[in-house]
Amino acid sequence: MKSLFAFCLFFLCGIAPLTAQKASPVKFLIGGAVELGGDRVGTVTTEENGLQLVRGAQGVSIATGVRLRFPSFERFMLDATVGYKYWRTLTPDANVRLTRIPLHLTGHYWLNDNFRVGAGVLTNRNIRFSADGLGEDGRFDPSYGMKLELGWRNLALGYTRMYYNRPDDRARCAGGIGLTYLTTF
Repeated sequence: MKSLFAFCLFFLCGIAPLTAQKASPVKFLIGGAVELGGDRVGTVTTEENGLQLVRGAQGVSIATGVRLRFPSFERFMLDATVGYKYWRTLTPDANVRLTRIPLHLTGHYWLNDNFRVGAGVLTNRNIRFSADGLGEDGRFDPSYGMKLELGWRNLALGYTRMYYNRPDDRARCAGGIGLTYLTTF
């Protein structure tokens, strides 16, 4: 472990002067998204709020990753991100939630200096619905899908197509629309 840490420290110290001299085609990303839509993946019933549905695409996410810009193709960039997506119902005295870990690989093409279009593949891992005793909990198999985006600068409106599956249930649509913001540093 110490040798791995020493190697990483040596590598980063050796690469820092190179990146200071020349702009790197790789930049770090950070951002978030809000998404809506999809089939029902879980329900809970409470006396105060009645029946509440949790849909497959619902959630607020944070993400980090890298952006690769190719010097020979200035209008093209590739984003690779990993994040955490969370949705909680407004249920008093219970923590009813749907959580997952999304991984995205998206290619973008800049139409001009401000507008871009994008398409990519994604997977959601570790998909869990917790009813906190008010309904049936659920775990879903890892899912794969595609996404399309129309962006303006760092903001993008996107459409995701994906299904959640588990052995004892039918396929549930986890696709929807959302708003994403990513920035580099």
